[in-house]
Amino acid sequence: MVKRPVRWLLLTVLLGLAAASGRADDLVWATGRVFAADGKTPLAGALVAVYDKKNRVVDYARTDENGVYALAVPRSALNLNRKGGGFLYQINRLVGGVGNVMTLPLKAGIKAVAATSSASDPLTRVGIGTASNLAQSLVDTISPDRKSVKTAREQPGALVMKVSAPGKNDALNIARVYWMQEEFYRVGGKEERALIAWFDPAIMTPAGGKEPSSISSEYLTFTGIRLEPSIAERGQTVKLTVAFPSPEEPRTPVVVVARNSRNGQTFQLNPIGGGLYQGQFEVDQRFPLHDQTICVLAYAEQDARPGRNRQAEDAINGAGLWNPAKPYVYNPLLVVSRNRAEVVLTVVEKPGRRR
Repeated sequence: MVKRPVRWLLLTVLLGLAAASGRADDLVWATGRVFAADGKTPLAGALVAVYDKKNRVVDYARTDENGVYALAVPRSALNLNRKGGGFLYQINRLVGGVGNVMTLPLKAGIKAVAATSSASDPLTRVGIGTASNLAQSLVDTISPDRKSVKTAREQPGALVMKVSAPGKNDALNIARVYWMQEEFYRVGGKEERALIAWFDPAIMTPAGGKEPSSISSEYLTFTGIRLEPSIAERGQTVKLTVAFPSPEEPRTPVVVVARNSRNGQTFQLNPIGGGLYQGQFEVDQRFPLHDQTICVLAYAEQDARPGRNRQAEDAINGAGLWNPAKPYVYNPLLVVSRNRAEVVLTVVEKPGRRR
């Protein structure tokens, strides 16, 4: 009897789940890592559970020796539209395999406790108890405003996650996707597709310590923006630099684009190392005088067609994500930057041309 590799077995599980759910498109393979308080030491054997909007645990898993877990999550639990694939980074594979997720060990418990329901939000009640099917019932310290929690839970790519590990404070928070990609693969001559998502890492602090455990990161988030100079005369060249840290995994090819909110002019920023992207432009007659906001965001680049994607940029603009007057709502099916960077450029006339 031929022993199948783990990745093939997990692929079989994936296809079985898709058949059971009725639609392969309804499931997202979600993965992430759990670390000790130093953010570097992986924690094996930690339990990770995720909830749907009815506060039911839809899936849970144990981390492997690298602190990695794999979950099967319905698109609806991640607030993702079932129609259309968006502008995701796409990978084509001739032989079965779904990214790094397929190299993970087999897990048990997929939808094993989906019928377990609770009447209240796990983030706003005291004590999870056995509702999550986890082996501890410590009192949760999180007691946020219910309205803000509901709003945060409804954002695309977000859901409630709980992480439990021996000797560690529980991590109970809204977990967010920092990268998604769409993979096409063939099994038995038939092409299938899968959505793969990566969650922010969980950082687990020692039990009894003052520092709480967390589920967060700055991956693919603008952490800084600088315009030099920020007051420019017409004819002058301006340099724009943003800080946009990338994760160690997976590979995240992105296109970073800035847009002038008043004249609609766009230009690309290119990587210069150290998580920095930079671009420059000349302040010509198309730039109106006085203040104007420059907005920066990023979307996934395609290997098959590298560089800027006008169709994606039209969709982003149509969704109002470049408009500083509108709130920025991160949608991992459309953009990869989890926030919008903004800076104000002040355009002045040269002294000799003033009226």
